[in-house]
Amino acid sequence: LKDLKLAISGIVVMSSELQAARDALYDAKVPSKWIAASWQSPTMGLWFEEVLLRHRQLDLWSREDRPAKYWLTGFYNPQGFLTSVRQEVTRAHKNEGWALDDVVLKTEV
Repeated sequence: LKDLKLAISGIVVMSSELQAARDALYDAKVPSKWIAASWQSPTMGLWFEEVLLRHRQLDLWSREDRPAKYWLTGFYNPQGFLTSVRQEVTRAHKNEGWALDDVVLKTEV
């Protein structure tokens, strides 16, 4: 984003990559390079709103105790989070002989 700002100001040369990012932002789309490092979203506004929500969830989690519920799609890798939950439960019950393959997740809606 800094390079794009400099390119728009004429301080640095506008590369094709920066031009594509500028065009995407102009059309309220998420630049493809950003999507490669994050997630798909239909508009820049929704993408940025999700950034703020994800930051809020992780910030609250780091400053307070674990939340009673999680915004699962707010994780970049939800499957990895679920696997780590299963691993933690298995470790907590190690003395009882629990196996990771026997731990299942239950979802209530």
